[in-house]
Amino acid sequence: MKSVLALLCLVAVVAAAPRSVQTKYGFPSGRVVGGINALPGEFPAIVSIQRVILVVSVHVCGGTVLNNFWILTAAHCITENPETATFQIWAGAHDFSATEPSRQVITVTRTIPHPAYIGGVNPSDVGLMRMVTPLTFTDRVQPTVLPPASQTDPTGAVTLAGWGSTSAGVLPTTPDILQKVTKPLITFAECLAAAGVDSPLGPTNICTGPLTGGVSACSGDSGGPLYSIQNGQQVQVGIVSWGFIPCGSVGAPSVYVGVAHYLDWINSQAV
Repeated sequence: MKSVLALLCLVAVVAAAPRSVQTKYGFPSGRVVGGINALPGEFPAIVSIQRVILVVSVHVCGGTVLNNFWILTAAHCITENPETATFQIWAGAHDFSATEPSRQVITVTRTIPHPAYIGGVNPSDVGLMRMVTPLTFTDRVQPTVLPPASQTDPTGAVTLAGWGSTSAGVLPTTPDILQKVTKPLITFAECLAAAGVDSPLGPTNICTGPLTGGVSACSGDSGGPLYSIQNGQQVQVGIVSWGFIPCGSVGAPSVYVGVAHYLDWINSQAV
């Protein structure tokens, strides 16, 4: 079980997360720690959620394409000052430093957190974003594959992808190129023992190790996908939610929303 001091060192996963989140749970603001560069087009469902401030846009979270109009992400990515927040979706992106013909940039017109979401990070940290105009599907932009409803407790190796911080320290180091890393899923009991009973962990969460450290989701990965390869397909079993800092610490799990638990709500809203 983590000490009280370790729990106080938890901060928000998203670069522009609310202060109330940053001072409590999650990752610090902002390469997947321990990861490598993904190949261009390797994850065609992933998107960058960009917060627009005046004429500048900044990556704050990941997400995935559900259909032409809807994006799946974490609720804490979309709930800071929703009345004034302006978001863009960058689909088909790979390298932020390059001018990419594959990139589609579309403004978000509506955000919907799950009705059970109570702020910060908690087991219902799942949200949806609707774009003002539809995406055009290409080889670089494709909808994510959701798991079957029965797959609430996935096992085996999984792959995390995102533009989150690559730093194993407190200060984030954000990459331009999409990162990926393969990680082991751990049981809920292992995760609870590592995170502590007073953490925001709940039964609809799934967790990854390794608890030996060195590999982790980090800031800016929030809302992005955790994939399980099933029958040759990238099946999205998780949404990045929260973890401990420094990212990749020994004994610290990364925590995700288990997508299978929320299929009914996702399918009822993203139409």
